Amino acid sequence: MSPMADWLYGIGPVEAALRAGRRQLRELILRSGGDSDRIHQLRDIAAANGVKVTDLERQEFERKLRGLNHQGVALDCGALPLLGFRELLDADPDGIVLALDQVEDPQNFGAMVRSAAFLGARGILVHRSKRAPLSAAVSKASAGALESSRLYECGNLADALQRLEKAGWRVVGSALDEQAQTVDQLRPGGPAILVMGNEGRGLRPLTLKRCTELVMIPRRGHAESLNVSVAAGIILARLAGPVERDAGY
Repeated sequence: MSPMADWLYGIGPVEAALRAGRRQLRELILRSGGDSDRIHQLRDIAAANGVKVTDLERQEFERKLRGLNHQGVALDCGALPLLGFRELLDADPDGIVLALDQVEDPQNFGAMVRSAAFLGARGILVHRSKRAPLSAAVSKASAGALESSRLYECGNLADALQRLEKAGWRVVGSALDEQAQTVDQLRPGGPAILVMGNEGRGLRPLTLKRCTELVMIPRRGHAESLNVSVAAGIILARLAGPVERDAGY
């Protein structure tokens, strides 16, 4: 078995990783005694992909994953491969892409990946290093959506946004700025990049400068602010525009 840093845990993320097949899949580790339909399904998926399955006694399993919401399931696997920025830049501008400017909290990162996947975003653009690591916590917070999402990485986000704008993308930044339109005023539709900033600092000045339009969510109640992942979901839903009632049912 590899070090714990390489493991995913929880039924949702593990099943998503096994089905997506994007990571190197080394070993499915199960707590002995698990007999649910979901566990049997995981065994079948692992077998179909040639992945070794190991059952650990409860005490040993709990010792390895102490304090984690693991549901009796873990996966020893490789890192999630990312796509290069050039793949996004060279493609025809279309749809919505979520760009994250130094989002460091794994729960926020994962929640935004989940919202982007639910709302049909084309992919997610992230900095190569200035972000939350793509850890098991991020995959868990995304409810497994991380495993099948297209993540593009760049070395300089401000430069990447400038190049995307020249290629025909709208670059929409979320910011509490006097020049910002309200989310109700935001024109739906792409091709658009929605840029969300750091949990505490927001968008960096140069990132802000690269945005072609700004958007904010006006406060209507007594809470001071929204969590960045909640704000991202609201704005993504606006950008995605209306859909037919039966499209998601």
